[in-house]
Amino acid sequence: MTKTKIAGFDCAQVLAPLVIGITGHRDIREEDRKCLEHKLKKVFLKLHEDYAATPLILVTALAEGADRLAAEVALSLDAQVKVRLVVPIPMPIELYELDFDRLTVLETPLATVALTRSSREEFHALLAAAETKFELGLADGNTYETIAQPGPARDRQYELIGKYIAQQSQILIALWDGVDSDRVGGTASVVNFQREGVPGSSARALEAPEGFPVYHILTPRLKNPYPQGKVLNLRKLYPRVFQGNDDQAEKYYSKMFARLDEFNRSIIPTDRALARDIKKSKNYLLQGMREDQLPPGMAQALNRYAVADALAISFRQNWLGAQVLLHLLTFFSFLSFLLFVHLPEHSPRYWKVSLGLLIGVVCLKTLSDMKAWDSKHEDYRAVAEGLRVKFFWKLAGIKDSVADHYLGKLRSELDWIRNGFRGWNVAEGHEEHRTMGSMESEDQRNRLGFVRKYWIDDQLRYFVRAAKRNLNQNELFDLFGWICIGGVAVVDGALFILRNDKSRFDCLTILLEATLAAAALLHHFNNRMAYAEHAKQYNRMASLFGRASDLLGKFLEHHDYQNAFDCVRNVGNEALIENGDWVLLHRERPLEVPHP
Repeated sequence: MTKTKIAGFDCAQVLAPLVIGITGHRDIREEDRKCLEHKLKKVFLKLHEDYAATPLILVTALAEGADRLAAEVALSLDAQVKVRLVVPIPMPIELYELDFDRLTVLETPLATVALTRSSREEFHALLAAAETKFELGLADGNTYETIAQPGPARDRQYELIGKYIAQQSQILIALWDGVDSDRVGGTASVVNFQREGVPGSSARALEAPEGFPVYHILTPRLKNPYPQGKVLNLRKLYPRVFQGNDDQAEKYYSKMFARLDEFNRSIIPTDRALARDIKKSKNYLLQGMREDQLPPGMAQALNRYAVADALAISFRQNWLGAQVLLHLLTFFSFLSFLLFVHLPEHSPRYWKVSLGLLIGVVCLKTLSDMKAWDSKHEDYRAVAEGLRVKFFWKLAGIKDSVADHYLGKLRSELDWIRNGFRGWNVAEGHEEHRTMGSMESEDQRNRLGFVRKYWIDDQLRYFVRAAKRNLNQNELFDLFGWICIGGVAVVDGALFILRNDKSRFDCLTILLEATLAAAALLHHFNNRMAYAEHAKQYNRMASLFGRASDLLGKFLEHHDYQNAFDCVRNVGNEALIENGDWVLLHRERPLEVPHP
């Protein structure tokens, strides 16, 4: 994928990647390598073909066998099908390398020294080619000493890496013999994590963990050279929640990945309007502060927010324009039809105008559906608001993943958004965000003060303005509705009085029916825009952010950084919940042709 600049930064850093994990056996037979390489290459090329705008990331621990084979294939691909390498390491490297020694002694005792050196050199060569690499922390109860030797503690480290890969991967490739060995941290357990979710990993404990597909290549190994089934055949394994309905599962995941790709395709065009809107979004978030005044590592998070916010604004303008135009075209189409019916000459031109406007309504609705203006402005607003929370959480040192707290009520419909956040997390690597407790006191105060000023206080002002604006708009449409009803009453009385005056009666009939249509369309537009519901929601959020600002100010005044830290986390969770409710509210009010 060629590098493209957008608003002064590399477009690639804001694209949401598709994350592919690899698990499999270490003791792969040499005679199977070429066929496995071919199978892996086909998987990568097919994913690139289907989702050409989406970067591919391979997450591999670079263990001997399957992990390294997949990494070598990924690195061998053409530059246009670049697969970026992310390497999580299950333990300190010096301890991890001990397993390379043990495997060599087990398999080829006569060539221990030469092969050990080769294995370590291979590991470090692939590690050097990785875009991101990091060591995972120790599993609960483990120490450096306990994982230095084979045993349950060391197995828990491999289970930890298996859980990490399954949690972060939208697709898992498994070079597996299909045998469930019940080994802690083994290939079978990673496959199960991928399909059924990692136990206890979801912040929504009452909801089933999310599962994802496994591309299983039935792979012989030295310990099991004759596995049952069609050897080296690739098949897709889906979570059991689909109850064996592979067609439904394929459609679901293809749609999810396609929507992720659609978001990326919306970013790639470098038109001036989008670049201008991106700069506006940055300026809005920073309120005049320069980017170079941000703490290190925040630029990428800022760029992602600005791009998503600019896209959301652009698609909202299209959606709002379609809403207004649909209602106006419908009204004038109906009015033209009334003129055709009630005027004495029954002029065909009114009928033609009415029909033309009606065709315009249908064409506009069709165009809106094709361009997905209705859903995209909601989806991209959800992405932007999630990235806003992620930006300020990251600034404050909060490790929580937005994906684990977001859009729980719309899990089936907006899963692509949560997976976009997971992909960004992987692209950033396993950042060791400093918690408040590990920062210097002055740094804590400065960061939390920044969060209060540029997020909490800013959002407080926004929600106050938005609540007032939506309430005024709702009251204005109600007023117009009552004016229309009053007009109907007046015209109805005039009709009774002038019932014997044919020409005036027809004109008043047209006015009466047009007024009724206008009242209906105004009510429909008000309902589509949900002004009353938004006013209530924004008033609640204004109260919440006001309380949060007061609390955070008190905590900072008394140097109570732990409570301040928790306050910021809670505000983020509330903001994510509110935006999820906003999306749900608009999902229940899709763009539709109004009925006068």
